[in-house]
Amino acid sequence: MPGTESVDRSSCTCSCKDGWHGVLCLPLEVPDTVVPPVAERAADGDTSCVVNQTLKSLTLNMWKTHHCYLGVTFSGVGAVLTFFFNSMPLHLPINITLTGCTFRGGAALQFVGGVEAVESSGVLIRVSQTVMRSSVVVFALALPQHCDIVVTEVDAVQSSAVHLPETVTKMLSVVMLHEVVLSASSLLVSNVKAHATRYGGYGLYSIGTLTLVGGSSLYTRYCNFDGYTHLFYLNILSVSDHSVFALLNNTMASGASLLYQYSRSSVSDHSVLRVV
Repeated sequence: MPGTESVDRSSCTCSCKDGWHGVLCLPLEVPDTVVPPVAERAADGDTSCVVNQTLKSLTLNMWKTHHCYLGVTFSGVGAVLTFFFNSMPLHLPINITLTGCTFRGGAALQFVGGVEAVESSGVLIRVSQTVMRSSVVVFALALPQHCDIVVTEVDAVQSSAVHLPETVTKMLSVVMLHEVVLSASSLLVSNVKAHATRYGGYGLYSIGTLTLVGGSSLYTRYCNFDGYTHLFYLNILSVSDHSVFALLNNTMASGASLLYQYSRSSVSDHSVLRVV
């Protein structure tokens, strides 16, 4: 080594020139002990619930395993409740519950995945007894595997489209799906009663490709939409590997169709597409 002054062959040790360090005579100091890696961040196991508040702005702790809102009013465009799954401790079970909440005046509820459906220990999402006034529920990108999602008992009235920075399309919709991938997961939308005061919207609106794989299911049932052009607008649908896409027992007081397919659909590998 260039930093070696002399070598004692009997003991296999070196003496170093000035400015050189360690048993190998390196040009920098080498600590004698190994520095352990930074410990993995501990998840926040707080299971408390936000109850009976009105929120106009939000800051979420994505490292929590439990998120609970009961009787909360989300008001205005600053009250967009967004869950980024890629920032959550998916190695632990995740529970997100909203019961008896109100979204109004441009407030929204968003669930954002990633470029692929990553493994998880299970994500349970329950949105029930919800009042929506010119608001929207958004699912975007590939959600984690093993999601169990239910959106039910929604009372929605929409007079204007909601503008979301992450979504280029503005549309009167109750549920918006943006390039969603469900893998070994289920999404149920049921018992939604929605009225649009301005004609031309879609009750459920899928932008890009909606992909169901790995035994996934998407059910829309017992919903009533009034004032929407289509109950469910699909761009591209891909259902494979024992997955199910179904519209069951839904009604429209007015409008053109229950299911509108803009581009194409693919159903394969013992999968099912059903409209009743």
